[in-house]
Amino acid sequence: MAQSIKYIKNRIRSVENIKKVTNAMQMISVVKLKRMESKLFASRAYVLKLEDIMQNLAGLSEEFLPEYFKKKSGQGDIALCVVTSDSGLCGVYNQNIIRAAEEFIKSNGSNRVRLILVGQKGLNYFSSKNASITNSYVGLNAKFSRNFCDKITGELIRLFLSGEVGSVYLAYAYFGSSIIQKVIIQRLLSIELRKAKSIECITEPDLKSILADITLRYLLAKIQLVLLEAFTSEHAARTVSMKTATDNARELLGGLILLRNKVRQSGITRDILEISSSAEALKG
Repeated sequence: MAQSIKYIKNRIRSVENIKKVTNAMQMISVVKLKRMESKLFASRAYVLKLEDIMQNLAGLSEEFLPEYFKKKSGQGDIALCVVTSDSGLCGVYNQNIIRAAEEFIKSNGSNRVRLILVGQKGLNYFSSKNASITNSYVGLNAKFSRNFCDKITGELIRLFLSGEVGSVYLAYAYFGSSIIQKVIIQRLLSIELRKAKSIECITEPDLKSILADITLRYLLAKIQLVLLEAFTSEHAARTVSMKTATDNARELLGGLILLRNKVRQSGITRDILEISSSAEALKG
């Protein structure tokens, strides 16, 4: 019985330590989530407005459209930028993104899809599958970096403008709420020209240079938004995962404490019975 009590006490101590760790990680993730949310919502509004201006200007004259709008001849290769996390403990966050990327690769042909991977988890997975990896960016750890953003955007633009790929797609998690993150695969290049509003405007110095500049700004802002969406979703997924782990640890701890009390009570009852039996034996 002594060994049984000792074993239960050790398990209680281990579960208490785990609960402290998961609870601390949950609190840290909540703080990071709130901080990232404010950046995300501000970036969403900026990108939507910038896209609206770009589409309206592009609709004035197709003659001055930059190369970003022009489809490449033939099928060509496809660049897929997959954004995953660098670390784990975020539930099925990475699995959902990787599954969607695999379905995209399968539907378009593995020999045609070239991967640009953001995040260690995606790199580890696709490296083990011998996928066609053009470049990878790791070490962000869900922290937004303008330098990384510029590098990723420059790589995607270079692949498209050089003709190495005919189109560029993005695979990432869209942040809906703290408990809802939806995986999205979205085309970045070539930019789809929408039906623009009928507007009249005077451009200075000229429409071609303004459109080229604002389109490049849009692409940079779009990649920034995608990274913010992904990082916010990662923090949200980790918050939920750590809360679930903390709740499970709390439930397990309650069961172990109850078991300890039962074993202790059983031991006390047995000791009383032994004392009583010894007393009766002495009287006899």
